[in-house]
Amino acid sequence: SITNFAKNVTATSFTTNGATINFGNSLAFNSNITGSGTTINLGANQVTYTGTGSFTDTLTLNTTFNGVAKSDGNILIKSGSTLDLSGVSTLALVVTATNFDINNISPDTKYTVISTETAGGLKPTPEENVKITVNNDNRFVDFTFDASTLTLFAEDIAEDVIDEDFEPGGLLANIPNAANIKKSLELMKDAPNGSDAHQAFNNFGLMIPLQEADATTYLIQDVVKPSDTIAAINNQVILSNISSSLINLNARMNAIQPAAVAAGDEDRDAKFGAWISPFV
Repeated sequence: SITNFAKNVTATSFTTNGATINFGNSLAFNSNITGSGTTINLGANQVTYTGTGSFTDTLTLNTTFNGVAKSDGNILIKSGSTLDLSGVSTLALVVTATNFDINNISPDTKYTVISTETAGGLKPTPEENVKITVNNDNRFVDFTFDASTLTLFAEDIAEDVIDEDFEPGGLLANIPNAANIKKSLELMKDAPNGSDAHQAFNNFGLMIPLQEADATTYLIQDVVKPSDTIAAINNQVILSNISSSLINLNARMNAIQPAAVAAGDEDRDAKFGAWISPFV
């Protein structure tokens, strides 16, 4: 069965064996509840729980974690209430991470799926029973999960991604001008948070590696190809060229979807469409 809730709930008891519960808004759920094989779709909503609840078998929680809004779907167990998950054989957490920006990630960028107002409100399933899946569209962002507290942490892994892409056997190791493109990406990564360079670099995390490399090439296309004698000079010029091009680039990339590739002729627009050329 499927049950949808959009307003506060007050009842004596609920039984949710094999049921799916959808929460359309943040609300208060005031009732005892039991269930086996239950799926709860929280979306980005907070459900404050008052009552005595217990689940067994598989419990699936589908939630959303919005990095910009710092909002997330979660359950808050109110003081004096309990939620017993000790009989759950698999706690399947499916988190859709949206709008994550490496400019805004900090040690405080974390998300607790189930929390309590007072100690003892949650009786957890053993940590080995917790299985988490994170759907994330920015490859420069990774997540770690603390199963003991049911808390998800966001992490900026851009440096590791660049190194892996350009190491021997990496996806970008043998592309033309690889060394200069890698250096350009590193300079953009190290630019101040909130700067045009760092904002554009974050957008590159929404691209596949080859799109990212080609976009960087067009940003630095006025730089002479590197050699042992001019590489140092080129690296100084790169940031100047990037800075003069990024305002137009960011305006075009605000509407980009990760897999979007516009049609065009055989020049650079054929790869990315007009939005990616900072010189249109």
